[in-house]
Amino acid sequence: MPLAAPGTSLIHRLSLTLWGLFLALLLVLSMLGYVALRLAADRVVPLAIRQWVQLKAQTNESLFVQADASVRRLRQTLVQRLDEAPPDTAGRFDRLFARSPDGLWRVRPGLVDTGNAPTLYLHDGPHGLSDSVRLRAVVSYELLREQGPALVPPFFSAYMDFVENGLMVYARGIDWGGNADARTSNANYPTMLGADPRRNPGRQVFWTPVYLDQQAHTWMVSVIAPLDWHGHWVGTLGHDVAIQTLIDSVAPVRPRAAVQQLIMDGQGNLIAHPQLRERIAAARGQLQIAALQDPALEQALRMVLAAGTGTGAGRTPDGRQWVAWSRIRGPGWFQVNVLPQKCVNQWVMLLWLAMCAIGLLILAPSLWLLRRRVHALVTRPLLRLTHAVDELGQGRIPRPIALDSPDELGRLANAFDAMVAELVQQRERLTTLAECDTLTGLHNRHYFEAELARFFRGGPRAGQQGAVLIFDLDEFKYVNDTFGHIAGDAMLLRVAGETRSLVRETDNLCRLGGDEFAVFMPHATLDGAVVLAERIVRTVGRMALEIEGQPVRLTTSLGVAHYPDHGQGAEELVSHADMAMYQAKRLGKNRWNVYRADRGAMQATAARLAWNERIEHALERNLLRLHFQGVYRASNGEMTHLEALVRMVDEADPALCILPDQFIGHAEKSGKILDIDRWVVRESIALLAAHPRLPALAINISGRSFDDPDLPVFITTQLARHGVAPKRLLVELTETAAISDLRDAERFIDALRRAGCTLCLDDFGSGFASFAYLKHLKVDVLKIDGLFIRNLPHDRDNQVFVRSIIEVARGMGKHTVAEFVEDAETLQLLQEFGIDMVQGHYLDKPRADHPALLE
Repeated sequence: MPLAAPGTSLIHRLSLTLWGLFLALLLVLSMLGYVALRLAADRVVPLAIRQWVQLKAQTNESLFVQADASVRRLRQTLVQRLDEAPPDTAGRFDRLFARSPDGLWRVRPGLVDTGNAPTLYLHDGPHGLSDSVRLRAVVSYELLREQGPALVPPFFSAYMDFVENGLMVYARGIDWGGNADARTSNANYPTMLGADPRRNPGRQVFWTPVYLDQQAHTWMVSVIAPLDWHGHWVGTLGHDVAIQTLIDSVAPVRPRAAVQQLIMDGQGNLIAHPQLRERIAAARGQLQIAALQDPALEQALRMVLAAGTGTGAGRTPDGRQWVAWSRIRGPGWFQVNVLPQKCVNQWVMLLWLAMCAIGLLILAPSLWLLRRRVHALVTRPLLRLTHAVDELGQGRIPRPIALDSPDELGRLANAFDAMVAELVQQRERLTTLAECDTLTGLHNRHYFEAELARFFRGGPRAGQQGAVLIFDLDEFKYVNDTFGHIAGDAMLLRVAGETRSLVRETDNLCRLGGDEFAVFMPHATLDGAVVLAERIVRTVGRMALEIEGQPVRLTTSLGVAHYPDHGQGAEELVSHADMAMYQAKRLGKNRWNVYRADRGAMQATAARLAWNERIEHALERNLLRLHFQGVYRASNGEMTHLEALVRMVDEADPALCILPDQFIGHAEKSGKILDIDRWVVRESIALLAAHPRLPALAINISGRSFDDPDLPVFITTQLARHGVAPKRLLVELTETAAISDLRDAERFIDALRRAGCTLCLDDFGSGFASFAYLKHLKVDVLKIDGLFIRNLPHDRDNQVFVRSIIEVARGMGKHTVAEFVEDAETLQLLQEFGIDMVQGHYLDKPRADHPALLE
């Protein structure tokens, strides 16, 4: 009792002192933390919201960029066709169009097909229709009938205005010509006014203001290309683009979202705003920000216009909000994000409070630990020393007291620990002599048997597993007899060292005697034991020793027995593992074997594991290669593009390549096909960048990649990074994979089409109801399954099927490719059927150094 008061007093004084120090430190750190958070917020917030608004703008602008490019291409194509039109083209006008009783020229009633062809209304001039008008009407009708279904969607419509007061338009399901009347006119349309040479002398492609389309009941904007022919302005070409999705994209994902999103144009008009939709609609899609008298919006507008840059971020002059903007290419609008400063302040305050709470949580246990430490400096050492003496007297090894203090208790404790340590070392030396192998340092047979006995002590338990692996060195006796025991010992030491690095910490690696080793794996599955067995056999097989100047290769034979499948006790498990090892030797050595009657299943498992390992090595060591086969136009033999085919270098013989049918199946099952697909994409796009004269390159994508939502973005990123036009990349998807996961396939195909890539459906005809799925899979090219091309000249049924595919594809505006063209007779027959492209060994064999890459 007399010693209690001083001890309590000491702890009390130390506690008060440390409480004061910790509280002062926490106060200082909290103040510094708040200042640091405010400074960090001023740097991080503009970067974050600018990155966000850039991503949003890039997402929203893709359709506009596509529309801009499409209308330019249509203008070029139309002018080219007008220049090259045969003399009788204008004469076909009366076969396509007829004058209605109201005086308007329209598509003849029997030819009206709003799903596949454009419609027309055209006023008859005071002197009738000129040959120029008739020619332009016929050519534009044929152009929009040919390309309109492919452009609508993604665009709402594709049309041509006539300067003579008329409109040729394709909009799926809408009869623009039939809905027009004698008063209908396009003379004052913004499209015509903006294309007038007096207002647009540079003949620039331009975008109209936003407008609400009454027939479609949706907000739209039009991209217009002035059309000049033979030095005269004859009209426009344009696309109507629905922007309802763009307007909806500014709606907050949560009702009380901190960041406000909006879209404005360069003239100070609001295009989209989550709270002002009705007012924007009342203003016909162009609500002047100045008319709102909203200081926050006015400051945001002034910041965007004053910056003069496509993207940027900053705080408004009044300091109340952060503004980030990014230009939407095409119409030149701005995607704008507005973040109130008070939200940032709230976030900073929440983080600061969290930091303070964490500091308090750390302080309380720290002080408690400190009190316990003070208690341990005086009272506990005596108790531990007494307890240690009692344990030693009872024959047990006490734990070290380990007092580092230089006082009497510390010196006494150190002397006692030294005495106990010497006793422990003597006991460990005795244990080592009894349980360890003196040559390799591994555990010996005695220890191995004791661990097995401990595992089975108490009888079998439900759900418990374990495995025993026994292996020895093939032809070890020959090495010992030929080079002596010193060489044999060196070999055993090498094997022990390499194998020790392969086993888990919970596994027991032992040398049973001679060249025989064993591994006991408690709580291991059979698959885990097989993986370790494969690694041991492979590692030993790779060892190369040089003895007396002669290279010596090591191999091992290994047996696996698993509990409870292969034995119910220690002796039975070891016996079966030993039997499995000798079965491996009889099967040719340098291998492992599982004690199991079903040899076929184990061989399949081993093959699968081996192939997974090889595929992993190929990806890590750059052992994949691309070979190329040409695809040729059937009509004249001109090469249209190359197809990239993946190969794997054989590690055993680098001069040989492994064909994909040997490893693609394993890669798809293991998921490694996703890595292979990305490798092919990277290599192919880099190749296109390195060979700008190469027209296009086709790559094959596995069906497993359909559910990878990041792959289309990865492809477009690689194209942009290397500056490769998307249309030069042709992506091939197998029909069977596409129809097996139709929804993911549609999303995948639509994403790549929006990016501008060409899509091809490979092995077409192999799936059930192939033609029915073409309306869902918007591909550009059909590659007919080689099953129907082989023996085509001698198989009447295949001829009927192939001809049908070609005719249906042509009617749907798709190109066709026939693969496996192996002889001249097949090629000639396909040319008669009207095939577009051909591919096969008769024309070109796959090779790494294709001549097209050398040009």
